[in-house]
Amino acid sequence: MKITSRCCIGGTDARADRDALRNGGVQIVVGTPGRIKDMVEKKALKTDFIKVIVLDEADEMLSRGFVEEVRSIFENLPTDVQVCLFSATMPP
Repeated sequence: MKITSRCCIGGTDARADRDALRNGGVQIVVGTPGRIKDMVEKKALKTDFIKVIVLDEADEMLSRGFVEEVRSIFENLPTDVQVCLFSATMPP
């Protein structure tokens, strides 16, 4: 299988991330909410054909001020996207 991935996280070269995503051929993108939001806003990460979005440590992410970033990302996703939230310690 010829699957290409890209890790888009803070503290790394955002320009390199933008270039890699714009050049196409990336099927799996892993990243932090802030960097993914940035890639979506700069139109480097096209969301039209995203099928699944996975958030790990969802409870921590949503309780530590990432709500607006996550909301912004979700607003740019197709309506039929599958959302998967994971956490080992999800509170009630």
